[in-house]
Amino acid sequence: MTDHDHLIAMLNRLKLTALRDQLDSLIDEAGRRELTIRESLALFCEREIARRDQRRIDMGFGLARFPFVRELAGFDFAAQPSL
Repeated sequence: MTDHDHLIAMLNRLKLTALRDQLDSLIDEAGRRELTIRESLALFCEREIARRDQRRIDMGFGLARFPFVRELAGFDFAAQPSL
């Protein structure tokens, strides 16, 4: 088993799926930005947290069974002047 395979196996075991899926690009980005190990680890954690947050939001929308997604940008405030 290569080092890369071992690392992927450990990420799977820890359920760090975002980090696992983006590992090569994250390592390349950390190298390009010349980040320290601590800064690289912070970058990796930020990406993992961002993906988990997005998945949580998506799951919430799915459980809520909204018929469609609306944003405030599309709301016509002129039609409701009391707002």
